[in-house]
Amino acid sequence: MIVQFPAHARVGKIVAKENFYGNIDNSTKNLFQDEIARIIWEYKLAPETINLSAKNWQEIEVFRIMLKNSSISEKILKTIDSVIPYPILFLVESGSLEKAIICFKEQNQKDENFAKVDTYFATEWNDKRLENIKIDGLNIDAVFNNFVRQVAGNKLSRDAEKSSQSPSSIKEDIEKLKERVKIQKQIDVLTRRIKLEPSIGKKQELAEERFRLKQLILN
Repeated sequence: MIVQFPAHARVGKIVAKENFYGNIDNSTKNLFQDEIARIIWEYKLAPETINLSAKNWQEIEVFRIMLKNSSISEKILKTIDSVIPYPILFLVESGSLEKAIICFKEQNQKDENFAKVDTYFATEWNDKRLENIKIDGLNIDAVFNNFVRQVAGNKLSRDAEKSSQSPSSIKEDIEKLKERVKIQKQIDVLTRRIKLEPSIGKKQELAEERFRLKQLILN
């Protein structure tokens, strides 16, 4: 195991897959059965286990998921994340390979028993970033935000003038990432159109629009 936390935060309990079958369809149940060998509640990171104060989030769960093959469907992760009202750091194993996956979650203001699932980030298998996943922050919220940044790596920009302790700053960066992804899709469409466009004048017009969009990503 590459990623480990303090022993006094360890839970080490097997979680039955059936616990997540409550309100899911048969196709999702089949994904659990086909892809997941075992789920272990590995750690509970909370004030009483890591001696940090709680703010908005009371605790962070660390789940180790052992796969039957080498892939895991995001639908499985969303199912687990939706019913557990705390952030979860997933440590996914396939044989000797390990990767980390985490979702930026927000509290559900309408129902505290469920969480709002947003964007997922993942390392590569046996990524060097795994060695950098550590408890970093003055409270549970900050630890969670930094887990997201540690797993996401350079996918999230980090403004030196912003505090990593601020939940709003990471949310802002995630919104910027979504916008960059959206713009990149537009660029890809324009690139295909430029290749197919017979008119030189139209090609130039499309190329100028593509250049404008590329500048938006860079800024």
